[in-house]
Amino acid sequence: MNNNNRSMNFCTNCGAQLKPDARFCGGCGASINLPAASPALPGQMNSGSNTGSENAGFTTDSFTMKNSQRRIVRLWVILMFVFMFLIFLPSLIGLDGMDGGFALGFVSFFMVIMSVVVILIYRSRAKQLDRILAGEGRLAVWQYEPYEWEKFTSIDFEEEKKAKKFLFLLISAICVIVGVILLVLVKDILILYISLAIIPVVAIPAFLAPRMRYNKLKKSEGKVLISEKGVIVGRMFHLWVKLGARLDQVVLVTDEYPPILEFYYSMPTRNGRQEEVARVPVPSGKMDEAERIGEYLTKKLG
Repeated sequence: MNNNNRSMNFCTNCGAQLKPDARFCGGCGASINLPAASPALPGQMNSGSNTGSENAGFTTDSFTMKNSQRRIVRLWVILMFVFMFLIFLPSLIGLDGMDGGFALGFVSFFMVIMSVVVILIYRSRAKQLDRILAGEGRLAVWQYEPYEWEKFTSIDFEEEKKAKKFLFLLISAICVIVGVILLVLVKDILILYISLAIIPVVAIPAFLAPRMRYNKLKKSEGKVLISEKGVIVGRMFHLWVKLGARLDQVVLVTDEYPPILEFYYSMPTRNGRQEEVARVPVPSGKMDEAERIGEYLTKKLG
């Protein structure tokens, strides 16, 4: 598509009228090519508070969704006040400490501390999500045909099942080995039973997590936002800034259909860094943009 076609404000693919400076057609989703100089701008993006229009060479389309992280913050604020009330409940109802008052107070105090930590974490995530939704560091907004989104959710589900199965088998093997070693050293069969009991506990999230993720993606609108700080895939939010998180690698997988742009990121936990992957399908006609995004973020990592 040349610049003369663009100035007519009509899509040459479906004939729909285009908004001023649109980068894709609102009717059929076809890409509206930029002038020849624009694609050479990866790496020249403003490092300040971008609104999207400053990211020349990348998509600047609107993206709206509710901030799910703020809903989580509100829920835990309510729980925190409930636990605070439970701390003083034994005194209010005359429950003796030895009859469960001390236990209730201790558990409630622990949950108050936990609530504060969760609130601080998700409050930070909510702020970052607000900035991403406002357009800061925006690189692309992609929409998908129903068949593209359905195929992607199936691919993502299979990959998550493989990852969780491997993790389950690894933890199970460690539990068996540690249990046998402690049995030999301590000579108490109970220790082995305790180690083996961890296996079914781990099996539950390993089985449920991929299915919960699959159902969430299936119910989501086929739309993705990619930014320098994270990605929103349907209703799933992946963030790799703040709280020690970081983006480690960006890989474009082209042997699948649709092609997948994978964002590998990690965050600190008590047992080291926890690795996660955000998979973003590449819609038809967006392969060049996907390559430029991958190159741009890889260059920033380097």
